[in-house]
Amino acid sequence: MTSVAGNGGSAHTAFQTARLLAKAGHTATLFAPGNYWAERGAREGVAVNSSLTLRRGFHPASFFRDFARLRRFLAGGGADVLIVQKSPEQWLAHYVLTSLRKHVALVRARGVVFPIKPSGFNRRLHNRMDLVVCSAQVIAEQYKNLPGFRMEHVKVLLEGVDTARFSPATPEQRKAARAAFQLDPHALIIGTAGRPSPVKGHDLLVEAFAKACGRASVRAHDAHRRPANVRLCIFSDESRRGPGSYPTLRDLAERDGIAAHVDFRPGYIEDMRSVYHALDAYILPSRGSEGSSRAGLEASSSGLPLIASRVGVLPDLVDDGVTGRLVPPDNLDALTAELEGLIEAWPAGQKLGAAARARILDRFKEEDYVARLVSHLQAAIEGKP
Repeated sequence: MTSVAGNGGSAHTAFQTARLLAKAGHTATLFAPGNYWAERGAREGVAVNSSLTLRRGFHPASFFRDFARLRRFLAGGGADVLIVQKSPEQWLAHYVLTSLRKHVALVRARGVVFPIKPSGFNRRLHNRMDLVVCSAQVIAEQYKNLPGFRMEHVKVLLEGVDTARFSPATPEQRKAARAAFQLDPHALIIGTAGRPSPVKGHDLLVEAFAKACGRASVRAHDAHRRPANVRLCIFSDESRRGPGSYPTLRDLAERDGIAAHVDFRPGYIEDMRSVYHALDAYILPSRGSEGSSRAGLEASSSGLPLIASRVGVLPDLVDDGVTGRLVPPDNLDALTAELEGLIEAWPAGQKLGAAARARILDRFKEEDYVARLVSHLQAAIEGKP
């Protein structure tokens, strides 16, 4: 179940979980409000039930309608395990299952890094869970310092990626992807993708790129070399603007004098493989969040070196100095230094990308993730988390 109606990361994770469980031979239904996931589920063969509104806040009439519908589904033998993501569906599931006389394992999939409030309500709800699956080590660590919170059913389960679908680009794929996005076929292109929100740190990336390119150009001039042909490309889903979102990054690029070296590609991209095929390196300059990082997994599986902030799941994903580089969040100097090093040493960075791909194959394959997930769910169903 997810209370997120649009195409955000949390809802995508819920959809992906349902798809993978169905692929593994289980019967999986995703409860999600709105039309987006129902329409996508119809295209991709995932059962989606959009009968619940799952509204945030205090809405008694909406809550009781959801209560009746979910209880009817579960009472009719609709599930052995119920996986919830956020507070609206967690509280709903808790009260529905309390009213039933049959056992349905209740599992919280926690993929956000925001601090957990140690209130009595949260403690009661947490201890009612049969299993809490954390998508990053830092999330599980948050529980350890909370008084009265049971720890024996808290597990860390790092997500996986389809390594066959997301693989390094062939020369032909690279050429086609750059042509499709109208990108320089010969440049070293550093890029990122995500919603235009300050938490994603794209403004920081533009400023760091400007400084790194300036320094690299000065050194090239001093050594009587031609400056490297380097470009920054930012893919941003403008449909996901929220409070505090950037008005435009183009103004920042113009202010820093690098607008001619930055490509902005707005719009939602359904298939991200073309993005990874077009890039030489991927940057995740997030100031926070990243409880799970689909982009980090996919970019690494695609053989791209990763420069990422030390937030959320990214330290679990990146082997610093081997598969990429980790920098402190919101640290302009550190990000600038890593970009500068990447530009100056290229194509040495391709070795990091190859190592990233090898690490994904060893530790983050999708089929291994599903096997571990199913094992945890089975234990929760049997009452032995």
